[in-house]
Parts: sequence; structure tokens; C-alpha cells
Amino acid sequence: MKTKNLKLIAISFTTIIFSCNRTDFSNPEDVLKNYCELADKNENGKLYDDYLSSNSKEFVTKDEFIKSAMLADSTLMQFNIIDKKISAYPVDVNKPTYRRYKEEKAYLYKKDTMKIKARWYYTLINENGNWKVIWTNTLLSFAVQKSFDGNYSEARKTLEKIIEINPFNGDAYDALASAYYRDESLPPNEKENGIVKNAKYALTLEEDISTHYNTISTYYINIGNYDLAIQNLERGIEYCLNTSEKQTFYSNIGTCYTSLAKYDKAEEAIKKSLDINDDDTFTWFRYGILMYAQAKNDSAIICLEKAISLPKMENSLQGSLYYCYALSCFAVNKCSTAKEYIVKALDINPSDPTYQYFYNKTKKCNELKN
Repeated sequence: MKTKNLKLIAISFTTIIFSCNRTDFSNPEDVLKNYCELADKNENGKLYDDYLSSNSKEFVTKDEFIKSAMLADSTLMQFNIIDKKISAYPVDVNKPTYRRYKEEKAYLYKKDTMKIKARWYYTLINENGNWKVIWTNTLLSFAVQKSFDGNYSEARKTLEKIIEINPFNGDAYDALASAYYRDESLPPNEKENGIVKNAKYALTLEEDISTHYNTISTYYINIGNYDLAIQNLERGIEYCLNTSEKQTFYSNIGTCYTSLAKYDKAEEAIKKSLDINDDDTFTWFRYGILMYAQAKNDSAIICLEKAISLPKMENSLQGSLYYCYALSCFAVNKCSTAKEYIVKALDINPSDPTYQYFYNKTKKCNELKN
């Protein structure tokens, strides 16, 4: 009799523990709290089965999700989570089936006791009374790669699909603004509207994400308002979570000062970027532009050759790099190299009128320069 009672007590105790740990899917805060805890433990199969929205699962298989979300055990062992916080955002009365949250974490790396901060935004959707997490990272990676490769139309279609699934995805709006900015085939009004509308909305949604400030600054650079571009870049630096994020901002600040002919300030900013990482393609590219702007062509060639030797940038930037290198070579009578690299630029963007004009100019390079 005693044994039977003990078994009943054990079963009851197990049931109580199980009930305490079970997620209340009618409570969005509880859903996200448990989602984040399981993510920290790499329990991604359970996340896919129980926590992801049905729309999310249409665009990622379980194996793909597990692979993309997985952190290697060696990585997990390198740091401890020392602080984390989840904040709720006001409910959008026009979209009552959604809830938005921000997760902030602080990590302490064991090797050097360095403290690292991170933040993520989440959107939850109510599906028949149960709150589920919207996850579109696979689609976003696909869109970013399409944009990187110069397929801006396909990138925009994918990003618009993400926004249809999650109308509060700041990264998608940011990437959409960038896809409009890079696409030279669009009419000017459509391009400008696409950049401004999406970049500003990304900032409205997520005002503490540094990349959104970088994106809106590209618009101001594009229209020649370098002072506003610098203001946004300096604001964005405040929200950078690490030095590698700051690097791009310093490079872009250097670009703005170059355009304003404030060369000392430009070089100061670019050197800050190189202090962070002296093997960054974009920074050496910008350094080369700075040197060329001052007619320091030999120095420009050194910087641009360094950029060319490093990993390629996205298509539009890589084309610009080849063009600037061709210009610098042309200026010092390296005609064959100038011709070679303007052709490389045209291979990336054959319809660019600036590249076409300079290509025609290089045809007479031997006659004019030798």
C-alpha cells in the first residue's frame, strides 16, 4: 500500500513540474520567454515544431531551420549570458493579431572577460488563439544574396513577401531600401520613394539598430546632402554593438568628408576604420577615393589594389571599385590596366553611362597619354 501511494505521489509531482514548465500559448510574453530560453539551449527542433508560425514554416524546412539557428557547442562554451531582458512594444490597433518584442542580452566571453551586447526584435502572430513566432531569416538571407548579386528585382519581391508575413520586420524594410538604392534601372522618382519610405519606416520600427542609420545616410549621400548623412552616421555609431559595426560608419563618414573636400577629417575617419580592421575591402576602396580626390594617384592605386586583392564587395560597389581603379591608372598613363578594369566594371553593369563614357575615352588612351 505504501509503495502504491509513493508512486502516485511521484506521478503527481512530475505532473506539477511538467505543468509549470509548459508554455502558455495564449500568453505572447510566455511564448517568447520560453522561445528565447530554448534558443539559448540550441533546442531548435522543438522551436520549429511548437513555436514557429505556420507562415514561417512555408518558407523553411525543419532541417534548414535547425541548421541556420544552430550554435556550435564550441561557440556556446566560449561565453556566458550574464544579463537578458525582454521588452514589449505597444500594440498596433490596426494589426491586433500581432505582438512585438525586443530581446537584449549581454555576453561575457570566458577567454578575455570581454562583455558583448546583442539585441533582436521579434514579431508574434495569433493563430487560432495560440501565439507563434514569425521567423523569416531564410527568406531574408535569400533576398540579401540576390541584392548582393545585382538581382534587385528578385530581391525586392522576396523582401515584399517577408513584409507581407511580418509587417514589423525592420531588417526587411532596411534591405528593401538598399535594393532600391542599388538599382540604377529604376526611374528616379520610384527609386527615391523606395529608399526614403522604407529606410524611414525601418528607423520608426527599430530606432536603436545602427544599420538603419547607415541606410538612410546613403540616401542623403545620393542626393548630395553630406551634412545630414554625417549626422545620421554619427547617431548610428551610438547604437553599434561592436567595433566591426563601427567600421562601416567610419568609412562612410570619411566618404562624406571627401565629398565636402574636408580631406583631413576624411582621412581621420578612414584611419579609425582601418584601426578596427586593416583588411576591409570597403575601407581601402574609400581610402583610394580619398587619395584620388586629392590627385594623389600613386597612393590611390596602392589603396585600390589593396581593395581589389581582398574579398569582393556586392556587385554595385565592386563595379565602382574597378571604375575608380581604372581612373587612377589612366591618370598615370597605365593605359592597358585602365582598359582592363573599365571592362571589368562594364561586365558588372554594362548599361552604366559613366562606365561607357570612360571606356570610349580609354580607346584613345595611347594617343592622348603616350
